[in-house]
Amino acid sequence: MSTEEDTVQEKKTISLKTSDDEIFELEEDVAMEFGTVKAFFGDDGVSRDMVMPIPNVHSKELTRIIDFCTKHLALKPKAEHDEAGKKELRKFYAEYVKEDTTERIMELILAADYLNVNDLLDLLNQSVADRIKNKSVEYVRKLFGIESDFTPEEEAALREEYAWAFEGVDED
Repeated sequence: MSTEEDTVQEKKTISLKTSDDEIFELEEDVAMEFGTVKAFFGDDGVSRDMVMPIPNVHSKELTRIIDFCTKHLALKPKAEHDEAGKKELRKFYAEYVKEDTTERIMELILAADYLNVNDLLDLLNQSVADRIKNKSVEYVRKLFGIESDFTPEEEAALREEYAWAFEGVDED
């Protein structure tokens, strides 16, 4: 005989502890979207009751990554089967990074890379690429904190030799 309690299955959770000592309880299917979590717990008998430390991820970034993975898990199956699902997934991707600053996106990139969330990493990297498209060398250097290795004379010579590369660059 089965009871009502038997038909309601408890969702398994995995606990993660961020760099700022916050503990997050994630549904197992969401947590397994993180390649790092999947590798940590794997199939080799590591108890899922333990708390996994993620020292390179702050709670602010983890919250955003969990939101992404939760929504992505819901949308991805639909996107694999019909055009409306693909459109909805593309809309979600566009909205996900729309309001974030480039600095915030770069923080998310570091966290997504550490957690090995490849779909999110692809989205974030494309967002940064879109933001620097047709920007000047100076803009990109400033954005990424890169100092020029060239003397002013060397840089002027390069700009003259490769003038075509500087055509059509947006104003900063």
